[in-house]
Amino acid sequence: MKKRYLIGLLLLALVVCCCQKPVEYPIEPKIAYEGFTYLMNPDSTFSGEGVISFSYTDGDGDLGLDDADTLPPFGFNDAYYYNMVVDYLKCVNGEFVKTPLLSWNAQTQSYDTVSFNARFKRLRDSEEPKAISGTMDYKLTVQNPFSPNDTVKFEIRIFDRALHESNVIQTDPIFTNPTLKK
Repeated sequence: MKKRYLIGLLLLALVVCCCQKPVEYPIEPKIAYEGFTYLMNPDSTFSGEGVISFSYTDGDGDLGLDDADTLPPFGFNDAYYYNMVVDYLKCVNGEFVKTPLLSWNAQTQSYDTVSFNARFKRLRDSEEPKAISGTMDYKLTVQNPFSPNDTVKFEIRIFDRALHESNVIQTDPIFTNPTLKK
């Protein structure tokens, strides 16, 4: 009797598992803003950095690049070298505008434009198309040493290996010096 009961239970579990539909997403990546966290030093002072969190979905799972992905269209000077494009928006007279951020380069004795763009690693090892979803955290500097008390936002979009572009997300306003009361 127990044997029949166990066999019946296993068959029922097998039927339930087989009846579940596989998750389906569009082949274009989709991202959604999840939040921002300031990073603090051990002495409870602001580090000047923060983490942007966002969720993602991709219908064929081809998100991310390998270290060896350096040939066109992923070469250093190619448009798709970065698979995450991040724009810096500064609040100017109550409106957020895309603003280049400068930093001093001691070697060249000149200012360079700071880029927040990034390359993230492949999220799946297999080339077989399979839907994926998850959450990504991106650490970046938010404090501008030339203008330390700004309110900024970041816009982010990502690309998959087939060069499909995601939607654009925008962070909530971020005060670049959270130790001061705004």
